[in-house]
Amino acid sequence: MNNQTTEQLLDAIRREAAQLDIKTQPEPQPLPAEESPGQMSFEQRLRLPSKPAYHYREFLQFDDEAFVRNAFLCILQREPDPAGLQSYLNKLNDGIEKQGILAELSGSEEAKRYGVRIRGLKGYRMIARLRRIRTLRPVAQRLLGLYRRICELPNTEEMNQYRANILQQLSWMSRQLQAAEHLTELSRQQVEQLKQQTGKQGEDNALLREENQTLSKQLANLSHKIAYQHQALATRPSIPAEPNSAKAPAVAPAIDDSDVSAFYVAFEDACRGTREEIREKMSKWLSYLTAANTGSNRVLDIGCGRGEWLQLLGENGYAATGLDINPVMVNSCTEQGLTASLDDALTWLQRQPDASLAAITAFHVIEHVPFELLLRWTTEARRVLQPGGVLIMETPNPENILVGSHTFYHDPTHRNPITPTLLEFLAEYCGYADSELVRLHPYPEEAKVSGNDPLTERVNGHLCGPQDIALVARVPEAEAAE
Repeated sequence: MNNQTTEQLLDAIRREAAQLDIKTQPEPQPLPAEESPGQMSFEQRLRLPSKPAYHYREFLQFDDEAFVRNAFLCILQREPDPAGLQSYLNKLNDGIEKQGILAELSGSEEAKRYGVRIRGLKGYRMIARLRRIRTLRPVAQRLLGLYRRICELPNTEEMNQYRANILQQLSWMSRQLQAAEHLTELSRQQVEQLKQQTGKQGEDNALLREENQTLSKQLANLSHKIAYQHQALATRPSIPAEPNSAKAPAVAPAIDDSDVSAFYVAFEDACRGTREEIREKMSKWLSYLTAANTGSNRVLDIGCGRGEWLQLLGENGYAATGLDINPVMVNSCTEQGLTASLDDALTWLQRQPDASLAAITAFHVIEHVPFELLLRWTTEARRVLQPGGVLIMETPNPENILVGSHTFYHDPTHRNPITPTLLEFLAEYCGYADSELVRLHPYPEEAKVSGNDPLTERVNGHLCGPQDIALVARVPEAEAAE
């Protein structure tokens, strides 16, 4: 990455964080009052002293033209030419940081002839290099925000420990970025080799798309991780040091909810499938909502995730609301213009009037909650659904031995599988009518054991049958007349 790696970026951030208490040069003093200010040159009034090394903070006391001229005089050993002066003044007016301008000047070929060092800019230089790669610009912007926040933290023991924890997280991210960069380079090499060997452009495009999808997933996971760390740093309250208090023993930082949430978002992106794949799988459920025909268009989706189902509902004329306990998932939905909130499902249902919703859905949610809560959800849903309204709850199918004994436990937040028998009885017990079980997503044919005898078919049924099952339960239409 332009001869710099993101690991170097993190090394630079650590060094800069350790130098936060560096003492800058004193502000230049004007000449005595008896000399007329109008007769003093720029160098006499505002110029920094000439020396072989500076810290970038020494330049921050100047603004506009004084800043640009000091940067040229100290770094390039000359006055700025008119075009250069105007160019950098325009950049300042456009919101470019002074640190970015100092990094640009000190990294130029002209500056190398003089060897003047500006400390504290390595992080800015390498983040700027990240920005030049289009796919990494969002990640670079979040890193820049974190870098600024870390530099602003006071040098207390508690804050230093927290800073070390953040930098450890960033170090992990850098290694993942390096892996992503390697994957990108490998993709380019493979495409080039394929072109030379076969000349089939269609195969080249397919390989490139596959590699780019993998890279996009990895970068999305990193963005989620950075977003959580940035949110945690921005909202963490400062803890004032107590004078004359004894130092507390060092304690390893605990893993908080944001760590688990960030992991779960990355896990979902890596294992659940693309947005297009999820939309295709969920589109079949639209026919069940149409069949309900309640006259209402309000739908609640519990555990809305990234919002694929909410988006489908909106496109088909439903007023859909999503609930989720993961703030990044909720933010993803609201950024798409969808209605979603960080709310408890039972509390939300209890606030709704009787017979006010057309449908309630929960896709791969009920296996995450204790049965007592599932029972209360189902009971409250029965109350708020209109006559003819439908409740749809999809969950992994334990009838499939591979699901019940293995793949169900890929997700560390799963509690226990829920059997079809329990789902059917739950609907009957809570007063639903015309409930049915829909079995979904069997393993592909090539996964099955070959053979047509009854034993082979039975084995294939247990091992390669539907991986998911859904309860579709309806409120009796007869309630409309009661």
